[in-house]
Amino acid sequence: MKKSISILAFILFVFNTSYSQNEVCDCKKELDFMVEKIQKMPSYKKQIKGEKLKAFETTFTELSSKMNEPISIETCFKYLQKQLLLINDVHSNIAVSKKYNGLQNYTSNLLPQINPENLKDSLSKKSLTDIEGLYSYKDELIIGVMYHNSKSKLTGIVLESKLPQWKMGDIKFEATPIQDSKYHLYDYHIEQKTPSLLKSLTLENGRIWGYKKIGNTANEELPIKGQTNWEFKQLNDTTQYLYFGHFSNRNKKEHQAFYESVKDKLTAQNIIVDLRNNAGGNKKFSDVYLKLLKNKIVYILTNCFTGSNGEQFTHKLRKLKNATHLGQTTRGVISYGMNYGYSYNSPSGYFEITPTDMDFHEYFEFESKGISPEIQLDFDKDWIQQTLEIIQKRS
Repeated sequence: MKKSISILAFILFVFNTSYSQNEVCDCKKELDFMVEKIQKMPSYKKQIKGEKLKAFETTFTELSSKMNEPISIETCFKYLQKQLLLINDVHSNIAVSKKYNGLQNYTSNLLPQINPENLKDSLSKKSLTDIEGLYSYKDELIIGVMYHNSKSKLTGIVLESKLPQWKMGDIKFEATPIQDSKYHLYDYHIEQKTPSLLKSLTLENGRIWGYKKIGNTANEELPIKGQTNWEFKQLNDTTQYLYFGHFSNRNKKEHQAFYESVKDKLTAQNIIVDLRNNAGGNKKFSDVYLKLLKNKIVYILTNCFTGSNGEQFTHKLRKLKNATHLGQTTRGVISYGMNYGYSYNSPSGYFEITPTDMDFHEYFEFESKGISPEIQLDFDKDWIQQTLEIIQKRS
């Protein structure tokens, strides 16, 4: 059994691509085009100086030397990501376009020497506290997650599938650690099987992105099921509750209506501000609450899906004189942003580049890292109830 797992780990460590080589592109043109766009980003201008500029130029030269001949779309995608990742800017992105038919070109990574059933049996015996083990994805796939030989990078292997496009032994993702519990996730789309890179994701409480460890039923870091995007509640005589699902520009009227409905109701001494899963938006919809909350005792709740302006608002709330931050470290997608949201199709049409154009570099210490709470909450007990208990002890 150990020999079987060792062989698999070695194979996964050395594998380069999951796709056949039918579709190719002139990757040098793609690289030149992408670099031209990202050099205009505030994040590039702030970070890529001195030794980092030398590293950026060296990487560009090394990658260019590998592009003398047309190469596969996925190999090119990995090269472009390698160049882009030299800039610590989680918002910036390059994606494989729908033009690339990944589903048609996908081939199984499973080799005849490997027995997935043995692997499944071995991983099923891992404890709930181990990162390695069996994970579910939307009740459609069972993924075996295991370390490479290096004991750093993780690979997710399909061990059971309800979907015809996914076979036992296919690789669903690779997770590369960046710091603490944060990973970059190189993932294949559930339907099209096109590759993508999801940056700065947290692996904690048996969860990374949409993958959840089987047997771990604790989900209290997630918002209450059925909760709307904005909610106000009177929890008891001394505590009120605000939930903000996002601050998006798409809901200007709803934001204004909610603000008008609560601005005169915040009369309690304690206010719980719940920002779990808040992926951000416009600060003019968040910062209006700072004045309402400045004389309150504020308890801020965040999870690993709190990002962008949700994180910036968290940081501003923490500066209030009577604020306490609880829950889980935020995502770490905070220092830059997209005002106009321009995306550019690459020369081949196989890639879409989305550079950032907003500068919030004052938050750079949290980029790819997130803002850590002062009090971590348990994942197996309701977070609102835990917060109320903390409030009661402080009374």
